[in-house]
Amino acid sequence: MPISQFFPLLFLTCLLSSCGSMQMGGNRSQYGDRPGPQNFSTVILDAGHGGRDTGAVANGLQEKAVVTDVVRKLKADLQNQFKVVLIRDSDHFVDLDDRVRKANRYGDAVLISIHFNHGPRRIAGPETYYWRSDSYSLAKRIQRELSAVTPYKNGNRGLVRRRLRLTRNPLIPCVLLEGGYLTNSREAQLLKTERYRATLAKAIGKAIREQSAAGDAGMGPIPKPIYMPPSKASDRRGSF
Repeated sequence: MPISQFFPLLFLTCLLSSCGSMQMGGNRSQYGDRPGPQNFSTVILDAGHGGRDTGAVANGLQEKAVVTDVVRKLKADLQNQFKVVLIRDSDHFVDLDDRVRKANRYGDAVLISIHFNHGPRRIAGPETYYWRSDSYSLAKRIQRELSAVTPYKNGNRGLVRRRLRLTRNPLIPCVLLEGGYLTNSREAQLLKTERYRATLAKAIGKAIREQSAAGDAGMGPIPKPIYMPPSKASDRRGSF
């Protein structure tokens, strides 16, 4: 090869290699390979289910209605400090992948997906799910604050690392919480009251504020990222 052609080709090769490295480095953040969120400006609230998808139904309660009310109360609690975005603000169905796409429009944000659980009648209490390492501290704070105000905890799994579409696929820190079990009669009776739903909203809001103020501080060792592909509907364990 003539020397006059060698150096331009070498430059092009290095440039492509550099771009590839930058792209790989940028993509690592999709696994949560970065510190937990701090001083963020936007909180995205996802009320689970909606429309034709009622979610859990037990003891005279529909999950979609309970989460909608908790999300509205949480928005009111947060909106003086954060920009609050609702994935849905009425009783309509939103596909899980559409929820992820909407959340990905925002930077400097966290996503909180709110649900209520269904299971054996004896089980009660909150559970909080995360997958990404940058979501661990937020999930831990939420679980801690919910547990502090929940009178019934019997067999719930607490803080759980699980790859779901709403804990793995968003490009921002994201958690999914289960505020209690509709199938537990005592917990269901509490959830029928405005006061208890407001208490849960306040607890979640407190955790979000603490995360924004402190980041990962005081949360102990952060779990290492797990490099797995995005979650999808056909995954064996399913998704919320």
